Amino acid sequence: MSQKKSELDIGSKTITIEDKVTLITGKFKRELFQKYQNKEFIEVIDELDLIPANKFVSQFQNKSDELKGLEHSLNILDFITSYLRITEYNLEVFSKFNNTIEIILSAFGFLNLTETKYQLETELSLAKKYKKSSELSAIVDLINKLKKSINENQIKLNYIKEDYLRHKNQVDQLKKTINGFEESIKELNQIKKNCFNQINRITRQIEGNTSHQDESSLSELGVESNLTNAEKIRALQKKAKDSQYEIKQIKLKSNQTKEKLEKITPQYNIYKNDYEAILESIREDENRIKVTQNEYERKLLDNNESRIEEIKEFSFSPARTVIEIEHELSKINSELKELPISESISDKENVINLNIIVKRLKEIDDILRNHNDKIYIHKSEEELSNAFDKYYLFEGVIKDLEGILNDFLKEISLEMKFLLVINESNTSFYLKTVFERKDKEIANFEDLTTPEKIFFIVCFFISNEVLLGHNNIVFSNLFIPKIYNKGGSIYRTFRRIIPLFDTNDKLRKFKLIFVISNLELKKDINNIKIIKV
Repeated sequence: MSQKKSELDIGSKTITIEDKVTLITGKFKRELFQKYQNKEFIEVIDELDLIPANKFVSQFQNKSDELKGLEHSLNILDFITSYLRITEYNLEVFSKFNNTIEIILSAFGFLNLTETKYQLETELSLAKKYKKSSELSAIVDLINKLKKSINENQIKLNYIKEDYLRHKNQVDQLKKTINGFEESIKELNQIKKNCFNQINRITRQIEGNTSHQDESSLSELGVESNLTNAEKIRALQKKAKDSQYEIKQIKLKSNQTKEKLEKITPQYNIYKNDYEAILESIREDENRIKVTQNEYERKLLDNNESRIEEIKEFSFSPARTVIEIEHELSKINSELKELPISESISDKENVINLNIIVKRLKEIDDILRNHNDKIYIHKSEEELSNAFDKYYLFEGVIKDLEGILNDFLKEISLEMKFLLVINESNTSFYLKTVFERKDKEIANFEDLTTPEKIFFIVCFFISNEVLLGHNNIVFSNLFIPKIYNKGGSIYRTFRRIIPLFDTNDKLRKFKLIFVISNLELKKDINNIKIIKV
């Protein structure tokens, strides 16, 4: 068909097309229109619920120079699959490396606990010697009692702290709420006062006592300035009445909140007094410890030379009781016993065996050096860039096609979108068609009524031609499966979409040529030239 002459060849006949919309009827064979058919489109509409992306792409790239190479957009799936495979292998390598790090951390943990155990054993020995000192035992006992008292009080404090803070937050929140109510009442009283002031001002104006009216104040009160004085007074009276009602409601809420506050305040005061008393007791004991420790250090200096040498080492560590040190030493022994080790280590004696660690590190090094193809993605930047560029172009085609289709589908209260999905083996893209009716009902293609299916298929074909920029769009019922060759539905589709080619800016430049074979037109169609062959 010549774009300039707008001629349509049907076998040996040539029909000149002069009108924007032309309907050619007769009895035709499909072979006569092979050059106008989009064979890939015919394959696509056989699978409209789930369209293979490669067929979808073919119908565009084979008809448009601008979309040549669009099939490269589908290569992105291969890249993603390769990326996933390589990522999984990298995760295995990371897991192996992580396991090696666990072995190293176990070794450091074992060494650290062993060293701590030695220090505690030394401290315990010194503590036992220190405990035997009669001159310092009384002070040590006092310090220990104070520490015990602090610990006990700290436990009590922690026990009631949550309840105390919860009650405190409740009281604070209720007080804040009451203050908010009082502020709201204050603001509403001012609004009510302003309403009465405005009523008085309007009344004086009516009586002729003043000619000035503060329109800005009326606007702040929500009263329009274009109302009559009587309407303004009624609006202000209503505003004052509404404000009074709100004041009454807020006072009711405020009283209820105050009752709630009065109800929980006694219990809060109990928690508060207990909490502050315990906290004060802890502070007093801490101060006493400081004073007693100063006395302890002074007494150390008062000892003779030999006694100082005997206990000097201990003076460098915190003064802890034998029981405390033994308790900590017991914890260290338990940690050593329960120290987690890798499954690849047979026992704790091998935790610090460097040969095992070196062996694991060499294995990882071998993987990194000799398995490059499993770790890195060997695709050129240009290849990846081209695939992504084509994929973005592919997405753009889908989006543009959706837009054109939905312009048509609005005529029958439908909207559709293409969902890009991948098969279970991650080897192929598919376009899933999803439709939404006016009542938000979701449907797939098979859920549509036969007239809706025919409307969609006709519009799908025309939308493809619009997207490809074919100014003269030739559609024939011979291009679609026989199951959809319903004359009534096809002609109703024409009636609905033809006006759009005059009203829609994106469609004005296109000519429509409908070639219908063996389907009788029983009802006239407006704005269409009919040619019978």
